[in-house]
Amino acid sequence: MLDRLPLQAVRIRLTGYTASFRAPSFVAYQLSLPVPPLATIFGLLSAAAGRWVMPDEVEWVAYRLTYSARAMDLETIYGMERAKPTDAARYAERNVVRREFLVAPELLLYLPVAWAESFRRPRYPLVLGRSQDLATVEEITTTVLEWVSSGEVTGVLLPIEVVWRNGLTAVLHNLPIAFTADPEREPVRVALFGSIDGQRVGSRLRMATITEGDSWLVRDIAAQVIVPLYQRKWLLYGDT
Repeated sequence: MLDRLPLQAVRIRLTGYTASFRAPSFVAYQLSLPVPPLATIFGLLSAAAGRWVMPDEVEWVAYRLTYSARAMDLETIYGMERAKPTDAARYAERNVVRREFLVAPELLLYLPVAWAESFRRPRYPLVLGRSQDLATVEEITTTVLEWVSSGEVTGVLLPIEVVWRNGLTAVLHNLPIAFTADPEREPVRVALFGSIDGQRVGSRLRMATITEGDSWLVRDIAAQVIVPLYQRKWLLYGDT
């Protein structure tokens, strides 16, 4: 576990026209989560670094996502299948589904300072969900994160223990922390989260107040943004 000293960090601001983070358990109608799961964040790290990045390689990570609106589109899905993981995938079926997406997303991503260079020259395209949800790195800034026990948050995923402890109203989802590399693509770990929607309403953000956030919340001293910080031990093992 990290001590309670301030953390030197890099704040990476990414924007895009759209974002989509498929909600689990929906098939014919694809809803989007309002906040990317940690698996999407590790996908971003992998794209930036040009190699598969796993949770044991990152000391900690924190983020929030805000957006302007939700919209709906029709999308053609081509199903592929393979008899064995080592076989080449082949075409199986074609379906048209309704797909929800977020408009004008902005992701604030906090990482240890050593990650700044990877995002200055990302090896592969950065996306906020699917391949069509291209993202642009707008700003990379060094900052300091200080530990706080309370504050207002938005556009974040809170571990279930934080949701319960604070009596928050949140939509709950079991979400993957990260996936192993192809062809197996197995979840490293799955955890229960409550999502705090970060939709922008005019110039305002919907906020949730946390009064008991010890060991979870940090505040960006420069931007005055409060986010949950996921430490490596928790990413790998949870509270066990």
